[in-house]
Amino acid sequence: MKRFLTLILFVIPIYAFSMTLPQLFQSAQATNTTFHIGTLSLEQASMTYQLNMIQASVPIVNQGGVISAQISYNTSLQAYQNNLKNYYSSLLNSAFGVEIAKINLEISQINLNVATMNYTSTLALFKQSMASTVSLQQASVTVATDQNNVKNASWNYDFALSNFKNMTGIDWDIDFTLPDLSSIPASRTMWISNDPNVTLAKLNLQNAKYNLEVTPSNASKYTLKVAQMQVEQASLNLQNAILNSQNNYSSAIQKLRYDYENALSAKANLDIAKNNLDFYTNAYNSGLISQSTYLSQYRIPYLNAELSYYNALQTYWNDLVSYLLSIGLRPEVIL
Repeated sequence: MKRFLTLILFVIPIYAFSMTLPQLFQSAQATNTTFHIGTLSLEQASMTYQLNMIQASVPIVNQGGVISAQISYNTSLQAYQNNLKNYYSSLLNSAFGVEIAKINLEISQINLNVATMNYTSTLALFKQSMASTVSLQQASVTVATDQNNVKNASWNYDFALSNFKNMTGIDWDIDFTLPDLSSIPASRTMWISNDPNVTLAKLNLQNAKYNLEVTPSNASKYTLKVAQMQVEQASLNLQNAILNSQNNYSSAIQKLRYDYENALSAKANLDIAKNNLDFYTNAYNSGLISQSTYLSQYRIPYLNAELSYYNALQTYWNDLVSYLLSIGLRPEVIL
């Protein structure tokens, strides 16, 4: 005799239109305060830089003033880049947070269903003197614990939805994709040229050379030696900055490769779990296995596989977006 699965579940909203993460990045810029603050700060820094450059060029060019203006602007640009990374990271965490909270809610609901069925069965056995008082008490405590877990998971899910709406101005409905890593540009040159620490080291070297050039010819040997040492030190600092940038690039690429392969493996495991779930769903509907067995041994493992996949995917997306920003590219354009 065929039977069909019935669960007592909280209503989880389903929306009509889905949005990809790159589309979310673009859309949220209109309302996200973090993005607006960063943009305004950069505009202000650009205006200050232009003013400083004008002042350093009138009536004649003051090379020291020019370099000082460039250093100040580079510091502001670095702050803007960090702000951008926070913007994208917060969006990713919020978007994935809803998906993960939704899965955790379903797991907690299923656990409650299984615990309730177990309590009902234990109670029936207890009435026939076939189960102990302790067993019945344990079953009752498990139900109470799972009820509390459902309440907490439901609150977490509602909070995640609300947080996403407040952050983006839209209702959550995200189509999560796994970008092909082979399509992502790998450029050590772009990484180094966009590294603010390398840029700052270059400017400091220019400044040290300028200070040496303007040192008076009749300056003391001590003053001249200090200026020369400052140039040498700035040159060494630049070499170290480039080396550190190269190492950071290599680490970022290696981490991306690991993240990508990990996400692929998690996706393969999820596909296997889905096929397994489909098979045993048919078995349950055909009356071959119990509802409790179906839920605890096949439905929950599938949901756990989903959790593993979305956690792996979130790590990959976070590192991928951070990498693209580090080489001067916008994720919504490349992805």
